[in-house]
Amino acid sequence: MPNIQKQIDSLKAEITRLEKEQQKAEQQQKALREVSAKISSLLKESGISFESYLTHHIKRVSRIVGKLEAKNSTKSAAQAGKSSKTRNPKKLRRTSKPTITIKIPAGRYGKLPNQPETVFEVKEKGPRPKVLKAYAEEVGLETFLDQCRMN
Repeated sequence: MPNIQKQIDSLKAEITRLEKEQQKAEQQQKALREVSAKISSLLKESGISFESYLTHHIKRVSRIVGKLEAKNSTKSAAQAGKSSKTRNPKKLRRTSKPTITIKIPAGRYGKLPNQPETVFEVKEKGPRPKVLKAYAEEVGLETFLDQCRMN
């Protein structure tokens, strides 16, 4: 019995709170209607259109509209509930070192450590042999030219 009485009291308190909220909302609506009517009459008296009035106050209006939209979007997001989809972090990838391309000048090359007897002919245009390019990248172009170039 005392539990039921507590529920009745809490419901009565809730009803009075809601009635006060309703009265406050009605007063606000009434005040807004009156202010809107006053603004309209003042604009008509001065010969200004409502559109020009709004364009004059566009910064205020856009801020207010932005706030309202943000509030509505947060409400709708809260109503939708938390999504069950979790975001996976991106996997870190190992970055490769920038490739340094070595341009081997035209000429004859030989005396490579892994192929000492072979002589390579490099023309002005065309591909360079991979063996030469790999060795030049390994030791550096200047030392490669000093060691392997045949004049």
